[in-house]
Amino acid sequence: MGKGTRRNKSKAKQRTKALPAVPTTVEDLPEEVLYQVLLGLSSTLDLIRAAATCTRWRRAIADGIFLSRFHALHGAPRVAGRYYVTDAQPPDVMGVLRWPAKKPAAAFVPSSSPAIADASLFSLDFLYVPPPETDRSGPTYYYNYPRRTRHNRCREIVDSRGSLLLLTNGPWRESVHPGRWSPDFIVCEPVSRRYQGIARPADLSHLPLLGAFLIDVDGVGGGVGGDTMSSFRVLSVLYERDRSRYQFGSPRACVFVPGSDGGWRISWHATGDGEVEVPAMETIHLAGRVSGSVYWGMENGTVLVLNESTLKFSLVTFPAQMRGQYRRTNFRVIGGVDDNTVRVVRVHGDEIQVFGRLPDSGEWVVEKNVVLRDVTAGLPGWEDYRFFNLPARIVTAGDTFVVLTPAEKLWLFSVELETMEAEREHVRNRHVGPSYPCALPWPPLLQACVRRGEGAVGKRRHRRRG
Repeated sequence: MGKGTRRNKSKAKQRTKALPAVPTTVEDLPEEVLYQVLLGLSSTLDLIRAAATCTRWRRAIADGIFLSRFHALHGAPRVAGRYYVTDAQPPDVMGVLRWPAKKPAAAFVPSSSPAIADASLFSLDFLYVPPPETDRSGPTYYYNYPRRTRHNRCREIVDSRGSLLLLTNGPWRESVHPGRWSPDFIVCEPVSRRYQGIARPADLSHLPLLGAFLIDVDGVGGGVGGDTMSSFRVLSVLYERDRSRYQFGSPRACVFVPGSDGGWRISWHATGDGEVEVPAMETIHLAGRVSGSVYWGMENGTVLVLNESTLKFSLVTFPAQMRGQYRRTNFRVIGGVDDNTVRVVRVHGDEIQVFGRLPDSGEWVVEKNVVLRDVTAGLPGWEDYRFFNLPARIVTAGDTFVVLTPAEKLWLFSVELETMEAEREHVRNRHVGPSYPCALPWPPLLQACVRRGEGAVGKRRHRRRG
């Protein structure tokens, strides 16, 4: 009896040893180890690709604690690419913009080092709804001015923040310059194809537009919390002419807040209580937006500044060596390496100058300057006998570069402000107009199969139906 028992136990041990070892899979990773693996990914696009692997990974990535840790480790999502807005023509030598194209073009160019997004994700075709066949008769009329119908493509990107774009949205009036009429707006997120139309302030719809911007709030600038399409703010700056003195006026700031209790909030300062007076709108141009302030250059040699936090306007006069007629062709305000740095770029004759402030005294000094004829000589298309007999024109500018063209011919080139070297190969030198960066949405849009057991329930239902 005892021997039989020992023999059976021996056979059981042999059978146990003969069983093959079960291979270890990714499903066997503990939660904390899985989090560490996913935290090692370098971009939002990698997160989205990893979330498509399986339900467990998608659930882990959608977890709020993980998203907070990922954001703290990697920061805001990298720029996926830029929208390059093409104007009809660059500004003329006097700084006055020509009429833009009836259908402003916006080309998205993905970041190339390395490419982190497919350009098709950032198409804006979802904003255009073709009219029905019965609504193709032509323009409608409003106050005796013909305008295009609501389904037109006459929209232009004017700002971006994080994954959101801000566009103007007509109505387009054929006989009125678009800069002389306050437009409606559209805020959209290209990747998720979500958008919201915003009607201009009804009481101020007759005022022309000085500029429109997306204000940094949670979700717009790449923050951790909140849905981007419910947490944005739109800042609209309008120009109100003085009825008694037609060549003067005052700026007005309006902020749009989404939501059931939102709407336009108008900052209105009475005379003597923070109100500033500016010259005719035709002599004012948007010069830049740096460190929470917006700058407009004016031909009278002063600069209009709006503090985005307080919505207060002020006038700034630069030192004598920086003073002149500030036109959109020769003057820009840009940032620097430090987020609080404010610099001024100015074209003076055949020279480009970069001014900065000393950290101790705050005095404005020339940081860098270069003669444009010298740094552009030898570039493809260079015409020695023809270029720079007139002052060059600034087309657009960023914190690290300036795109210019000679006044004699449209010949785009850019100057890198770090090295003060000129080049023509960059993609920004192919478009006559500004560019707007755009990032992938944050938090990533992961809506399917993120709750525990959801995938299994779906499979069981599918089996029952079969």
